[in-house]
Amino acid sequence: MPCSGASAVIRLNSVFTRVLLKMSYLEKVDSYLDSLKVGKSAMVDSWFMMSSPMPILSVVAVYLILIRIGPRIMKNRQPLQMNKFMAYYNASQVLLAAMICFKVFNLNLFRDGIVYAGCRYPSNTQNSMLLDLGWWYFFAKFTELLDTVFFVLRKKNKQITFLHVYHHVIMALYSWSYLKFAAGGEGAVLALLNSVVHVIMYTYYLLSGLGPRFQKYLWWKKYVTKMQLIQFVLMLAYCAFTHFSPRCQYAAGFTYFICTNITIFLFLFLNFYSKSYKGNEKELKEKQNLDGTKADGCNNGYSVNGACGNACKFASLEDVPHNVTVPCGDFTKNGKVFLSRRTAKAAFGDKLDYDSIIKK
Repeated sequence: MPCSGASAVIRLNSVFTRVLLKMSYLEKVDSYLDSLKVGKSAMVDSWFMMSSPMPILSVVAVYLILIRIGPRIMKNRQPLQMNKFMAYYNASQVLLAAMICFKVFNLNLFRDGIVYAGCRYPSNTQNSMLLDLGWWYFFAKFTELLDTVFFVLRKKNKQITFLHVYHHVIMALYSWSYLKFAAGGEGAVLALLNSVVHVIMYTYYLLSGLGPRFQKYLWWKKYVTKMQLIQFVLMLAYCAFTHFSPRCQYAAGFTYFICTNITIFLFLFLNFYSKSYKGNEKELKEKQNLDGTKADGCNNGYSVNGACGNACKFASLEDVPHNVTVPCGDFTKNGKVFLSRRTAKAAFGDKLDYDSIIKK
């Protein structure tokens, strides 16, 4: 009995010690967070969604639930036609990102040079213009959650990838936390880099949604992803420099969080770029002959959507209207455009003497 009583006391002491250690750890975390928001909470807490973590956490929870059940709800429904609304949405995102860029430059961050641009404002700053910038950046990340909602409503479920969801959720939570606890010059520089890319990215989305007449202006799609990759590399380099520079005073915890997620973004975007572009370029090269014509197993050196060129009859026309939509069956060879009978008839109507062209 004495032994069992002693062991019970030892266990109680062990439990009590663990509780004290946990309390001590929580107190340190709470003290750290309080030290970050000294002098800022009164101003920031009165702003939209900034009073506590519950509003943004609730939005993220609803967002994740929608991703789960939304495709099921839309399964037997027609996708919504939202072209005009999407044009307005993308245009507003372009303007919002451009406004954030303007607000960053209005802070006069670069007065001391590009290298130490963000060092003008430490992470415990109370500058009202910087806090205003932080809120608009958070608002931009908050509204960008609608990207996924529109994918669900338009039944573009293949666009809802892990990269897409992870990026949107993390950016919404990070931008809220940054404004609440650690608004400083470092975040302003990162917001500038990100917003410049978003101006270009949403401009691409805007033009691509305006119809086929703008398709010829969208050759630069893959360069948007390249810009995103360059952006992540610059962000990592900047965070590393400012973290080890004694001239810059930032919250180390947020720097670690930012660097970790930027590294994850970098690998995810590299994987996306490799699958989307490098794979397609390799496939196209494999289909080319030494003289640059498509092989596909055809004796005459060209093919039409996988079928040999002698499967259809074609007309060779030098002057092809720019508004002709190229359907299945059209191709180019040796710098000339070959049109299927259907395309030629749609473009020239009864004026085209098809039989005489074929005899030639």
